[in-house]
Amino acid sequence: MASDIDGSTTRFELKNLPRGFGHTLGNAMRRIILAYNLGGAITGMKIKGVPHEYYVIDGVKENVVNMLLNFKKLRFLFDEKVETLQWVSQRFKGIGTYTAEKLKLPTGIELLNTDEFLFEITDASVEVNIDLRIEKGYGYYSLEYLRARSKKEEGTEVNMMLVDNDFKLVDYVKYEVEEVIEDFTGSTKDTLMIEIKTGFAKVSPKQMLMFAGEALASYAKLFIFDDIYIDRTVFVEYDDLPEEKVIGVNDEVNMKTMPIDALPLSERTRNALIKNNILYVEDLERKKKAELLLMKGVGKKAIDEINQALGNIGKMLIG
Repeated sequence: MASDIDGSTTRFELKNLPRGFGHTLGNAMRRIILAYNLGGAITGMKIKGVPHEYYVIDGVKENVVNMLLNFKKLRFLFDEKVETLQWVSQRFKGIGTYTAEKLKLPTGIELLNTDEFLFEITDASVEVNIDLRIEKGYGYYSLEYLRARSKKEEGTEVNMMLVDNDFKLVDYVKYEVEEVIEDFTGSTKDTLMIEIKTGFAKVSPKQMLMFAGEALASYAKLFIFDDIYIDRTVFVEYDDLPEEKVIGVNDEVNMKTMPIDALPLSERTRNALIKNNILYVEDLERKKKAELLLMKGVGKKAIDEINQALGNIGKMLIG
């Protein structure tokens, strides 16, 4: 189940996981999403007439170091059919402030943060010509890695300024695991909740989660061997798990045998009742509101929820 918090943040919920498996799966998914979200970034620049990053361009307000840092913030999306590394030439002329929306990009490369400030030209006679190396990748490309790669693949280029970058499209990923008492016998299942916030409206949290799931499943298959037998009787297909049954007002019920988990209560409220030895709806009916409020984990919000659930079957709490 997925619920959108805002345009770039989504919370995903996965129920009925085996006990203890929520943290195993949640931690793996979080690490993959943070480390392997695939984006485009600038990893190198050439500015005409600029020999090194400590240079100051006459007629440009920012020094070259600050210009590099501003270009470093840019993120791109690559079409699958486009080469993953491209050089793009840009020309800037005229007094004014230049933001990323001024960039002219080839077909198949989309800029995500168009409002990023780049630099300001203060002299009308100045023309700034920049070659940008834009590439698709994941993780972090350090200066040491870029130098070694350039030396091996391209040789030493004159006036080339390397830009270390991380390609990151995700702001944060966090997960929570709630242990849910499955029924009045005390057996439990895990509910895993993963929240993902991307840095850009055009990047879907669902897409990031799906990529991580595909990556995890792909590598996990490497540990499956044809010549080994394992007992698969404990495995259950997720789609085969029983759906939760909600009792309605017109349903015929037996109060003495109906377990408390048959009521449409939140997991938190239901767990609190079971931990206080309220296992059947009949036990709940015998309790007064004041008695319930004295129990650990039961507050006014839970009382309102219980009353509403009982009302669905034509019952209510005492006093």
